[in-house]
Amino acid sequence: MKRKSSMLFFLFLLPALALVMVFRYYPLFSAVYHSFTKWNVIESHFVGFQNYSKLFNDDYFWVSFRNAFIYVAIRVLVITFMSILGAELVFNIYNKRVSYFWRYIFVVPMVIPVSVTLLLWKFIFSPFGILNQLLYSFNLSHITRAWLGDPKTALYAIAFIGFPFLSTAQFLIILSALQNIDSSLIDSSKVDGATTLKRILKIDLPIISDKILLVVILTFMWDFQSVQNFLILTQGGPGTSTLVPGLYVYQAAFNFNRLGYSCTIGVIMTVLLLMIVIPLNSVLNRINR
Repeated sequence: MKRKSSMLFFLFLLPALALVMVFRYYPLFSAVYHSFTKWNVIESHFVGFQNYSKLFNDDYFWVSFRNAFIYVAIRVLVITFMSILGAELVFNIYNKRVSYFWRYIFVVPMVIPVSVTLLLWKFIFSPFGILNQLLYSFNLSHITRAWLGDPKTALYAIAFIGFPFLSTAQFLIILSALQNIDSSLIDSSKVDGATTLKRILKIDLPIISDKILLVVILTFMWDFQSVQNFLILTQGGPGTSTLVPGLYVYQAAFNFNRLGYSCTIGVIMTVLLLMIVIPLNSVLNRINR
């Protein structure tokens, strides 16, 4: 009976497994294979480690990784902090209607197309955009600039897109973790006279530390692979100030018709992600035990 039941579950899972293999794993193995080839739209032939040799001597490759780590470091710190802050504020609202209202406010942006959001921010950062107009109104005209056109500020401008930097998915993860805290712990902290801030630092954050680490991992993975932000806003410019590995993969493939080289960059990105995410995931597993 158990064997029949297992077979039945397997049959139900088979279509999903087939789709995952075709659309997830096949492209991965194809990229690994083609990273050892000189491949363009017309032809493909094996060149061994030639692409990897070129890649590790490619200045654009190293610049893109430097930019990516600066961008990701800012995003991880800001988004994690703001997700915790937003979740704590909503969690500590005792009026349920008001609490649900703010949840909707923080969740609704998820349905807005990313391209629309990016175009709005492109206008905000333009020389005649909202940001510069505000600076003019406060007599800070000496600070104004073309934020996305200046190599010194372009990468940081993109990193700070999304004010108040509260990502919906990360916010919901932290909020759900807070809601799962035993209410008796919170009640006892009130009886002991602990302030809300002290309770957050001594009870909430230690208990939800695994979810905070999960948010860090997810934010790192998503932002390290980011392409659309840079493609829509700057296309890697000015110069190489906003070139990142994901965008370099796109440009190598579709701008320069170097599909094999593009696969090589993608493989290195995957290996680097695994080298960082796997140790973090093992730490997460230890916390959950």
